[in-house]
Amino acid sequence: MNEQHLNDNNEIPEYSVTPWEVILIIVGAIAVIGTGLLGLGIKALNNAFNPERADAIARTLIDYKIPGESRGIFGLKLGGSKYAWVRSNQTPPDIILFIGKIAIDEEQDEKEQDTDKKQLIENFANPPATEFEATFITSSQETKEKIFCGQSVKVTIEKGEQTFKNTNSTLPAIRYMMTHSDRHKERIVILTTNGQNAEQKAQQVFNSLKCNDTSSKY
Repeated sequence: MNEQHLNDNNEIPEYSVTPWEVILIIVGAIAVIGTGLLGLGIKALNNAFNPERADAIARTLIDYKIPGESRGIFGLKLGGSKYAWVRSNQTPPDIILFIGKIAIDEEQDEKEQDTDKKQLIENFANPPATEFEATFITSSQETKEKIFCGQSVKVTIEKGEQTFKNTNSTLPAIRYMMTHSDRHKERIVILTTNGQNAEQKAQQVFNSLKCNDTSSKY
């Protein structure tokens, strides 16, 4: 996505690099090293789509509460980084939450780090390879200070509409996006809710996010 994403009220363009493409690149690199390691890489990817495992990885990063039943979508550990998507059990989901923690380069200057943060949000706005492929159309945007894990953070809040690939409906939607540096790693949260009470659901889920003992040691 280009840098106009946070400024223009237009439909978000197709992402240049999706999480799934990043993961496939990594597996391809493993394949170059050796067939045996490739098998391990493919097994890891298969396990990543296990809902229970995805939920478990998410909860090592943060505690969260999604109204009603929820389930994991995708969870992966790559080196010192962790990525996890979870969703409500509704079809299509009215709540999708991404939680990630990624190592950052402390030698980068502040401008480069800000650019990388925008790219991270762009890459992880949607889960990889799910039947709930969604498009978010932004109509307005604002930045608010919110409390996250006991600290004040800046959260970009987008309002607009969300459509899903396999449905013809367009739903009012809210998206919260934030990054926060923590112990040499970048913590990322992207929360998307839809429906007539999308704003209420977004506030409720975001306010439920708590850094537990496991995530604080990560």
